Amino acid sequence: MLNHSFEPNCFFHWRFKDRMLEVMINAGQHIKKGEEMTINYMNGQRNNAIMQRYGFSSPLNPWDVIPFSGNARVHLDSFLSVFNISGLPEEYYHNSQLSDKGDTFVDGAVIAAARTLPTWSDGDMPPVPSTERRAVRELQQECQQMLAKFPTTSKEDEQLLDSMTEARRTLEAAIKYRLHRKLLIQKAMQALEIYQERMLF
Repeated sequence: MLNHSFEPNCFFHWRFKDRMLEVMINAGQHIKKGEEMTINYMNGQRNNAIMQRYGFSSPLNPWDVIPFSGNARVHLDSFLSVFNISGLPEEYYHNSQLSDKGDTFVDGAVIAAARTLPTWSDGDMPPVPSTERRAVRELQQECQQMLAKFPTTSKEDEQLLDSMTEARRTLEAAIKYRLHRKLLIQKAMQALEIYQERMLF
């Protein structure tokens, strides 16, 4: 049994051999003795799909989505450059070589925010700082409104999980799923705040 990771170090390889299906596990990188081998159970899937299939969710899922509905948008290239995110939207990754050593803010949730935040990009037209800051404030307000719709806060969910000594697995998974939704929204708000502080213009 291999555990799940959004940054797996192994992958499955299938082949037919003597009228049988042979399943092999290949390492995608060097694995040290004693290190856990992980695979990605459902690449490119949101937490709700993983929850339905496997009964868990993650606050670091880079494929999760925040349902923004307003008209505010931030400049795509500027946002990506602040967090050293490279690649096409389906293949975004954090280019850690460009980051300061010890900077651990960018994780799967920030990658998810980069994919899901409403953005604009218009060729050579540069973003206007005052317009970008206004868009950041509007998106943060929308995040606050989403959080306010939940019946509990993140802290209350964490306290609830800590207080449950013998909770049913399904109840615990449901509370964790709700908590992970909130943590993703909160991380997006933090990312917007950092973007506003580090704008490169």
